[in-house]
Amino acid sequence: MPELPEVEARRRAIESAFKAGTLTSFDIDKKGIVKHENERVQKHIIGETLLSVDRRGKYLIFEFPDALKITLHFGLFGEMEIAGREEKLPSVCARFVFDDKRALFVLKWASIWFGMGVEDLEKLGPDPLAEPERFTLKYLVSSLSKKRTKIKQFLMDQAVIAGIGAVYADEILFQSGVLPTRSAHDLSGAEASRLYDAVQKTLKSAVKKTVAAGREDRSFLSLEGRENCLVCGTKIVNTRLAGRRTLYCPSCQN
Repeated sequence: MPELPEVEARRRAIESAFKAGTLTSFDIDKKGIVKHENERVQKHIIGETLLSVDRRGKYLIFEFPDALKITLHFGLFGEMEIAGREEKLPSVCARFVFDDKRALFVLKWASIWFGMGVEDLEKLGPDPLAEPERFTLKYLVSSLSKKRTKIKQFLMDQAVIAGIGAVYADEILFQSGVLPTRSAHDLSGAEASRLYDAVQKTLKSAVKKTVAAGREDRSFLSLEGRENCLVCGTKIVNTRLAGRRTLYCPSCQN
């Protein structure tokens, strides 16, 4: 699943390609991907200028004049391609054409909302990068104290922190030296501080490297795709926690 860094890289690519462009048409090629239909948005959005592309967690929000919005979530397997409007691409589920020239192709599967009828957005916790005024150390410490779940599940809870999935939760816990099986409320003040710093640094670094690569490439991560720890050489544990693949170093994390 694309997580915050990959979605942010996609946001920047889309905004760079289409900001100030005019939406001339849109086509939904797969039934079931539209989760909310707003007749006003669908009727009036054609011919409007894209003002910006915002992000909250793993959601992208396309902003047009007069409060017209399209919200997009890539789900588990969703991808995107920016290409000429007549390009023939496999697994297209939606296409948005700008200025009758280039199009944003949404591939494989995604969820699209016309308008802001997205209850999930209202339930999201703070986005560490987009909402630093909300995602503070004080907020994190308070949230940890209220949760009895495993710390990895805590990081992946979109109602607590928006945008982190299984892969980046593993990386954040490695960087902070905390085992994923620890209970959230058991973390000490020092551990919570390290966790907070790791969230910020890991996500910022991942965005920078993903944007620079121009594609989704997680080879820079400490655990993903590796058999042994880069720091101590210990064999990385590959297990499952709450149904999700989980990686950790039993020596560097405790």
